[in-house]
Amino acid sequence: MFRVPALIAVALVPLIAAAQSAGAALYAQHCAICHQVEGGGTVGLAPSLKGDHWVKLGADRSYLVQVIVHGLAGPIKLGGQTFVGAMPGLGPQLDDASLAAIATHVRQLQGARDEAAYTAADIKAVRAAPGGPSQTRALRQKLLP
Repeated sequence: MFRVPALIAVALVPLIAAAQSAGAALYAQHCAICHQVEGGGTVGLAPSLKGDHWVKLGADRSYLVQVIVHGLAGPIKLGGQTFVGAMPGLGPQLDDASLAAIATHVRQLQGARDEAAYTAADIKAVRAAPGGPSQTRALRQKLLP
């Protein structure tokens, strides 16, 4: 009776590892140039993807997806620093599964390892809704008043 869940868990380990590896590789290719490999950010350009602010931002699961799909523009003030970079949305460049892998990797960098992985369906839902950098910025301001 207890063997089936154990067998399923064992069978999923390689799939989970492959998804994590894909997310890390895609993040390195598309995000690390500004946010750095470990998500620490670049002074004045790209804020850290880690820190207390992500506790609030991560509470809305769609926020990260909106940033990745639609982009984010405008100055960001965080920890006494101002960041003036503009993040282009990756929606036009990557498919839903790839964007889900990046989002999952970012949340893992943030320490949210027990959180459910993002799926292509999560990305598709955000992609289908109207959005852009200004809408993403408005959501950020709502989450971080």
